[in-house]
Amino acid sequence: MTETEHSGFARYPLANVALGLLAAGPKHGYGLYRDFEEYFGSIWKAGQTKFYVALSSLLDEGYLDAELEPQENRPARKVYRLTDKGREEFLKWLHEPVYSMRAMRVEFIAKLRFFDLLGEPGAKELIDQEIALFGEMLDEWEAEKPEDPFYNLVNDYRIRQARAIVEWLEAVKQNL
Repeated sequence: MTETEHSGFARYPLANVALGLLAAGPKHGYGLYRDFEEYFGSIWKAGQTKFYVALSSLLDEGYLDAELEPQENRPARKVYRLTDKGREEFLKWLHEPVYSMRAMRVEFIAKLRFFDLLGEPGAKELIDQEIALFGEMLDEWEAEKPEDPFYNLVNDYRIRQARAIVEWLEAVKQNL
């Protein structure tokens, strides 16, 4: 089952957050991790090691460039810079809707944070896409009439959760 089939098992792409943090300009790894904790720490948990692994992968894949910056009485530190390929990948991710309720809690909220931090246009359009997507999910789930009483409870739960998400999205859109 893929993420687009509302499996709920969304993966949270830490690499895209690292790309977004570099959209504001070059920075060394520890500074990026501190920014991550400051701007996303209340919604997204990732250890420093995992963050550095993401940076290394992005560098290897050509999404980032890096140069060594000398420091007095300390080893040189690596300063990362977003490449055009990295900027394109970040913007693609930023403007794509998420496809599960679970991804709303982390990934979608991170996207909203980036729209705010970077002054990037398109937040309302993304919200409209999410409202439409969750509307389709609601139509599908509301049409289901499970015979199993337990599955009926599960279906009722996800319908109520999806309705709450749509209501929240409408409120967010009004506050932008």
